[in-house]
Amino acid sequence: MRASIVVPRPAAARQLFVLFHGDDADAAALAPLGRRLAAAFPEGFVVVQPAPAAMTDFLAAITHWRTLAGVEVAATALVGFARGAAMALEATKEQRAAAGRVVALAGGFETLPTRAAPDTTIHLFHGKEDPVAPYAGTIAAAQRLLDLGADVTADVLPLTGHEVTDEMAALVLERLRGYLPQRAWREALEADPAASPGTVRATRAPR
Repeated sequence: MRASIVVPRPAAARQLFVLFHGDDADAAALAPLGRRLAAAFPEGFVVVQPAPAAMTDFLAAITHWRTLAGVEVAATALVGFARGAAMALEATKEQRAAAGRVVALAGGFETLPTRAAPDTTIHLFHGKEDPVAPYAGTIAAAQRLLDLGADVTADVLPLTGHEVTDEMAALVLERLRGYLPQRAWREALEADPAASPGTVRATRAPR
């Protein structure tokens, strides 16, 4: 399988990050983000590869890396740029969850979803000055996901084009490390009904 392994597989990986790029980028474009993920999650297995065009191949790639890493779906994060983001988002429409987290960078759904993915947290990121994929698509996707009751955050970055900037990469890490998924709240509530539920939030960077 054509891919770049950013860090050697840990002896006992606890997380898997599969970074998918589209036709307008290559592994080198996502490698800096991959290295930041590896530094933030030292027990994570980080891989960068092209996004397959067919959903069956896309899902097979995720299964391949998850099996190699030896982690569960909940510990798997898909990070997609451009078409890689679109494929990762479309994968959330599958009956079975492909990952616990989906990070979509400068890309969106091919068609807006009609149901929420209860076991997947979605993080949307887009540059406001993106000339390739207008950020309005991310705003529409965030609103639809919120209306469906999905677990989602959305960040639109001013003065950012069709790229993964240092600011965007820092926000990705902030969301992955600091945002508690709804499913964790559900598990907490099942264990302690008196616990307060979490909130779904869509955030936007200042204009």
